[in-house]
Amino acid sequence: MRWVARVCPQGTSMRNSFAIPPETVYQVFCQINQFKIPTIIMTDTNNNPSAIETSTPRTRGYFNQAQIADLELADTVITAALDHPGEMAEQDITPAWLADFQAALQESRARSTAAGQESDESKQATAAAAAAAKALIIALQKIQSSAKQKHKMLAEDGDPATNFPLDGYLIGTRLDANRSALLQNAATLITRVKADQLPGFKTAEKITAVETLLAAYTNEKGDQSEAIRDKELSRLDRDGLLHVINTRRAAVQHAADAIWPATEAATRPIRKTFSIPLTRAMGV
Repeated sequence: MRWVARVCPQGTSMRNSFAIPPETVYQVFCQINQFKIPTIIMTDTNNNPSAIETSTPRTRGYFNQAQIADLELADTVITAALDHPGEMAEQDITPAWLADFQAALQESRARSTAAGQESDESKQATAAAAAAAKALIIALQKIQSSAKQKHKMLAEDGDPATNFPLDGYLIGTRLDANRSALLQNAATLITRVKADQLPGFKTAEKITAVETLLAAYTNEKGDQSEAIRDKELSRLDRDGLLHVINTRRAAVQHAADAIWPATEAATRPIRKTFSIPLTRAMGV
């Protein structure tokens, strides 16, 4: 059964009232109180998970919306400036200067693509590191299980002298509390299993296999850190170029503001092509 809110106009009975869906009531409430409406809205009851509407998460682009707007504005301003090379040159906006402006814009987009590729690489490195950690933890847990097996097998006679202690096998300890803990715990268990003849780990090959998993995890974590660092450096380069683009775009707009003053109505069509105010001087 779906719960609804019933509204009874003044002077009417409940029988004559009408039902309003709860999500509508909540949206109106949020609008009245200037609250932000969440993107997840329960639209049904009866504990039916399939009836919960959720917004589909959007994948972040390599440029945010503000940066995309900056690039589009720069394109518009460059195009307008190239249509008036003589007037621009009088304000020291030479064709060579505009060519450098265009080159900066193209380079920014190229580095955006590179940042995207490095972002994908960092995600792949993170996934690979997680997979390596999982494989290592499984192997370490097998060592612990083998130690507990041997402990039980030697404890059946009740003789403490022949019992197999579990000290040093980290029983009950979270192996992967963090990266340092996992590395340390792996080294501890590998050292112990080398000294004890555990079921399933009596050959050098079995122990070497665990050591290989430990080395793989160490290498994958290094690759992940390097990929993330490269991605951040690329984004810093991109942001630096965007700063150049924005300052050059503003310089062109100020030049146009000087050439075609806002006090003359005839200049408004040209000012519009440069995306500067039509009826007032451009601010700093």
